[in-house]
Order: sequence, then C-alpha cells, then structure tokens
Amino acid sequence: MGLSSETLELPMDLVTDEILTRLPAKSLMRFKCVSKHWLSVICSKYFSNRFLTVPAPRLYLSLRDLNDKGKSVILSLAPSSSSSTTPSSFVVDHDLTIPRMGGNIVQFFRGFMCYIYRSRAHIYNPATRQLVTLPFINSRNMIVPRGGDKVVYYYFGHDPINDQYKVVSLISVYSLNGAKVMSKNWVFDLKAGGGGSWREAALTPPEFSPHQLAVRGGVCIDGVIYYVVYVDYKAVVVSFDVRSEEFNMIQIPPRDGDEDLRRTLDWSLTQNLSILEHGGKVTLFDQTILKDKGVLALWTLEDVRSKKWSCKSQTLKLCQMHLISNIKFLIRGTTQKGALV
Repeated sequence: MGLSSETLELPMDLVTDEILTRLPAKSLMRFKCVSKHWLSVICSKYFSNRFLTVPAPRLYLSLRDLNDKGKSVILSLAPSSSSSTTPSSFVVDHDLTIPRMGGNIVQFFRGFMCYIYRSRAHIYNPATRQLVTLPFINSRNMIVPRGGDKVVYYYFGHDPINDQYKVVSLISVYSLNGAKVMSKNWVFDLKAGGGGSWREAALTPPEFSPHQLAVRGGVCIDGVIYYVVYVDYKAVVVSFDVRSEEFNMIQIPPRDGDEDLRRTLDWSLTQNLSILEHGGKVTLFDQTILKDKGVLALWTLEDVRSKKWSCKSQTLKLCQMHLISNIKFLIRGTTQKGALV
C-alpha cells in the first residue's frame, strides 16, 4: 500500500490556542509575514488576550546594582532543553535590559512589568521592549513634616470589558514615627503610546479612610486591583474596581501580632504582610509572628462579596527555629502548580 500524498491540515483554532500562544513574541513577529491570514490572526485582539493570559514556563530575573544608582538587568529564563513537562531547571535565553531601566519591579501582570525608578512608575513590555514612563504626580501640596517622610506606591490593573489599563498611586505623608498619616489616591488611564495625565481619585464610600500607609505590591484579579494599607496601625485590604473606579476596604480578621506595630511604631513590620494571587483569589502571606512563634500563615479571601476569609498555617518545630533567625521571606507570586515563590 502506497503512502498518501494528502497533507494533514491542523484546525486554525488549534494552531492559534495551543501552538502560537506558547511561542516567544520574537517568533510571532516573524510569522506575521507568512500570509495575510496569519497577520490578521496574530494582530487580532482575541489572540493578544490569549497570548497575555496563557501561562508559559518562563521566569524573569531582575538583578539590581546598588552601586550604580539602582540600575537593573532583566533576564528571561526558559526551561533547559533537558527539562521535562514540569521543568526544574532554567537557562538564560534573552537579556531584556534597556536604557533607563532600574529600581524595583512591583508587579508583573498580563505580560507587562510595572516598576518604580526615581519615584516614577514605568510600564515595560519585555516581549517588544517597549517602555512607557508615567509623568510625575503633582503632590507638592502634601507637605512633609519635620522628621517625616513621603512614600509613593503604584498598582497596575486592567479592565477586561473595556480593554483599559490603569495605574493607581497612593501617596502617603507621615510624621516622625508614623504617628500621623495623610494620603491621597491618584489614577492614570494608560493609553496607546503612553499618553495621559494623573487625576486625583474620589474616595468612595464616605467611610473610606484618607489616613493610609501602603505596602509595596498589589494584584489585579477580574478587573479589580487589590493592595494592603495600614489604617490606625491595622492592616486592611483596599480594592479598586478598574472600570467603575470605586474604592472599598476589606477588613482582615484579627491576627497574632496586630498590636506590635501600635506598640513599637516600627513601620518595617508592615513588610511582614505580602499580597499575591493564589488559585485565582486574593491571598495574604503573613510572617508577622514567624520569628517569635515560628508560624507562617496564608489568609485567602474566599468570597469578595461576603468578605469571608480562610486561613492555613504552618508551624516550625522548636529545633527548626534557628533556621529563620535572620531570614525574611519575599514572596513574588506562585507557580502554575500553586507553589509560592
């Protein structure tokens, strides 16, 4: 029996959803030249959204040079050729560094990096190496008291209905030892080419406190940005609906160590609480009492409407306590299997 000369043609939806979405952006740019049909597919909004949301086994590594004004190097790491379907080793395949890159990466979302450099927010697309630098916020009327300080944080989100990206900024001014805090929220509509301007946000509902001190890092889930602030020395989660621009506060259940901040006025304690997305839900990584009692806790917001939380904790054995005497965990996110990294 002779071999058939017929060519097996794969369905285009299979090619789009299962093959093209897993390719690096550089390859996709070349494939746009295959035909007009491929050009229209790759440039379509549907494919862009699929490409940004399909998880890929890739890591991004940020190396910061503290001796060179905070200059950073961004490296892309892909699974090594010898890795299985669940890779355990990665190799550097691209250097994504560009001029004017530095500071701290505070959020990685839908293929974009949001980082702070010299008090300004920058949005970077590592696939195309496009960089948008947001303008300074005019906050000169927020006067810093003697011995106090001003801190600026940024949070990046996307409205999937209107396909609109926005950046929220919280600027806090506080007095010596953080005894008095005043803050303002600002919103930036990110447009094509990076145009736009900052506008001060209206705080709703009325009980939304203007006395907030923020914690670095936020997440965006289903069109809502979440981040942690401290109000009257107590941690709460703030939600910002990207579409309606409505702010709300979500109370966190009482935790061990809640009174330490009020008692010591040591604001470095605020870094013991990190926010991340875990299983599609807002999750808090809590190491407040790790050094005292050896306890790590994960608080998960099970239902946003009812504001119901659940908690899972891990307690170290007494013989393990010496291992964490000088350690502080910095949680950046989760793997595809849900492990914290």
